[in-house]
Amino acid sequence: MKQNILQTISGCLLGTLLLALPACNDNDGTHTVYIPNAGTLVKVNYYIEDEPHVETFTVKVTPNSYPNQNPEGASTDVTVHVAATPDKVAEYNAAKGTDYAVLPENAYTVSATTMIKAGSIESDPITIALHAKGNVEQFVEYLLPISIVSAEGMATDECCQTMYFLYRGSIDASSMELLDRSTWTVLNASSEEPREGDWGHSGLKEACIDGDLNTFWGTDWSTSHPQPPHWIILDLGTQTNIQGIAIRAREEGYDGPKTMTLEVSDNGEEWKNAGEFKDIPAKGEFRSFLPEAVTGSFVKVTITSVNGGPHVTVSELNLF
Repeated sequence: MKQNILQTISGCLLGTLLLALPACNDNDGTHTVYIPNAGTLVKVNYYIEDEPHVETFTVKVTPNSYPNQNPEGASTDVTVHVAATPDKVAEYNAAKGTDYAVLPENAYTVSATTMIKAGSIESDPITIALHAKGNVEQFVEYLLPISIVSAEGMATDECCQTMYFLYRGSIDASSMELLDRSTWTVLNASSEEPREGDWGHSGLKEACIDGDLNTFWGTDWSTSHPQPPHWIILDLGTQTNIQGIAIRAREEGYDGPKTMTLEVSDNGEEWKNAGEFKDIPAKGEFRSFLPEAVTGSFVKVTITSVNGGPHVTVSELNLF
């Protein structure tokens, strides 16, 4: 018995399919169209902004019947019709034990047709334009299945007809408005260095929220040389919603944080880990969203390693 020809095609193997799709049939030399990555979950991370986010994919002609696995070009122009198939989200969730939301219909447009030109084995790109701003929520995962619905000039196959796009959006941290620090107080720090004041750098813990890039909080170097971790505790003055952190080393670009953690508290005594941050650059401002937004009245930043350490300097510390 002939083997199923599409079992040789990457993306159509049963071991890679995410859903139990109908078996690809042996077409005895009759060409069909299919989606090479059908059944797979394509993760799409994007920024929620004014401009649409665009993804593309193509459809192809199947190879000849087994054992000749080399596809031939279409004998005539083939028009392939594709469409979003949101009804397949429930089917996917049931099969995989997931709970993905359906991407809202007003959040995307899909090019409805594509062409496989005579002599070619692959179509022109199919475009999915995501219009995220005002239509989706950040950090929510939305599933969008796209399927071949019909073709003119060539048959569609029994399998490999649907591709699944998993969208997860966020806002560019650099565009976020920083919080007002007028009610903030620095309660405590692991150490500070008053000698930096001789050069106008302050060195005191309060310097990291004074709005002056020429001053900084610096850990002790004149009386001892504490190793990381270094920490600082802020009283925000009120219950505050926190989506992310912004931190900047001294302007010279050394002794800045390299890795750190952020904790929040309602009372300054019981702390909850809100995020861990790695590969912080030695120079310039670093901004990052937390894994999820948190609320609290107190914040503790612990610097676990330093660019050039062991001392640390922080010119400005803020939240958004």
